[in-house]
Amino acid sequence: MGDSYLAMAYLCIGAAIIFIDSKKEVAKMRTYLAKGAVEILTIVIILMLSLRLSHLVASVIGLPQIFFAMIISSGLGMLLPKWKAGPTLNSLLFAGIPVLLTGTFLVGGSHMLEAFSIPGLQSVIVYGFAGQMFWMFGGLTILIFLAKANHVRNLAPGMAGGLSHSGLTGACTAGDFGYTAAARAPIMINIPFLGHIFVFTILAASAERGALLVGWTLPLVIAGLACVYLATQNLRKANGDHAVEVKGLMQFSFGWQIVAVFGSFTILHFAGMPIEHASMAAASGLSHFGLFAATQGGMFGDSAASMITFIFATPFLVHPLVFGLFGKATENNGEMSSKIVLLIFTLGTLGVLYSALSI
Repeated sequence: MGDSYLAMAYLCIGAAIIFIDSKKEVAKMRTYLAKGAVEILTIVIILMLSLRLSHLVASVIGLPQIFFAMIISSGLGMLLPKWKAGPTLNSLLFAGIPVLLTGTFLVGGSHMLEAFSIPGLQSVIVYGFAGQMFWMFGGLTILIFLAKANHVRNLAPGMAGGLSHSGLTGACTAGDFGYTAAARAPIMINIPFLGHIFVFTILAASAERGALLVGWTLPLVIAGLACVYLATQNLRKANGDHAVEVKGLMQFSFGWQIVAVFGSFTILHFAGMPIEHASMAAASGLSHFGLFAATQGGMFGDSAASMITFIFATPFLVHPLVFGLFGKATENNGEMSSKIVLLIFTLGTLGVLYSALSI
């Protein structure tokens, strides 16, 4: 807090309490706005506490602040399941991620050409582009062809949770893909938090060692694939049942998250890419906001922290394709074109192979 503009922050908090969602029709507006103030205060406390915990364990293991923020906030949500969202949480669900991405892409996009000219980063950028197609459309291929769950109510929250995909999560929670997808997305995003315990601890230990702990990642990839297989079996027999679909999507989100994160690092490790470059490539290839925040926070060194904003913005050309297909599916009674998904997945596979072989 000492490095921030406290006066401006105070004014913005005051303005937020007054203006955020001020036209919402509620029975008790004073109570509703008071909940917004409580939510703002809670978020500030979580951020301060998570930062202190990160500094406290830094001498033992370099876990990023977002790891502790995620654990604390998820635990708090489990303790308060009946809390009705006030204006702060409603506004963050609706526009928090889009605003964050806008800032990231503005900064990253303004220096994108410089990122292309940095020696040794070409393979990172290629993996960012190809990884977007490989992991996103690979997951969609599984959900469509193996799980027989070709409806946007399953595809959008499933892939948002399965990749911790920043853009898709924002679109889901904003209601772009319908009420059901918007309601399911926060669940699918929260479910893989157990997997994040493995993700951040193993990657933090790998970063300190200077090389990926492959002995840990390979078994986890296999376990993730087992979860994905179980999810496909449950989704195949769901027949539109909400409870069964949610159960299957939870299993898929957890399993695909493990496969995608550790699969990316494992592929790039055996291809010979340094772990600090692999962190940027994986974060970019998955649009994984957890990896992005951890890399930006310095978990993989100062060099990766200074460049991640530019690298994260480079696959932006793939995002219109992703959102276009989801938007088209929404207009087509929720069904996505399976042929296009398979084609893009094939192109992504070729791109990932090229990236790995060109290191």
